[in-house]
Amino acid sequence: MDLTSTTAAGIRLRKTIQAGAEGVSLDADMIRLLLAIEGEKSLYRIAAEVDLDAASFKRALKKLLDQGLVEVVRTGHPLLGKAFFDRLQIELARAVGPIAALLLEEHMARIPGAEGGIAPERAAELVESLAREIPAERKRIAFQKAILPLIHPQTAEPGDRR
Repeated sequence: MDLTSTTAAGIRLRKTIQAGAEGVSLDADMIRLLLAIEGEKSLYRIAAEVDLDAASFKRALKKLLDQGLVEVVRTGHPLLGKAFFDRLQIELARAVGPIAALLLEEHMARIPGAEGGIAPERAAELVESLAREIPAERKRIAFQKAILPLIHPQTAEPGDRR
């Protein structure tokens, strides 16, 4: 599994036990990582919760995958790409003016691998952090209302064709 690819944002993991799994061997890093995997957490969320450097994280994850103790869960949520970021910048510019591009760039730098796309849950975190940069409450709410349907299309109101 390529953990450096832009698709890593959409990867979910869950614990599993393969039939006939005998002779399982765990080291401290594998145990720490296995304990952090609950439900179907995103790879980024798990990485943020465990105190491992990138190389140790990758090594422990590979061992867990190889031994059949965790599996990748395919999600139906596609990554949000260029169209989302373009709209995000437009809506942010309506709220804060010409510094929108700078704010977006600054906040995007905090999200690893987001250049090629961003998972909806990470997009929601980005929108929340950007909203905190908008001092006027009315504009902050308008910004969030404009972006929410892009992250979760089912929340769009009837007749909203933005």
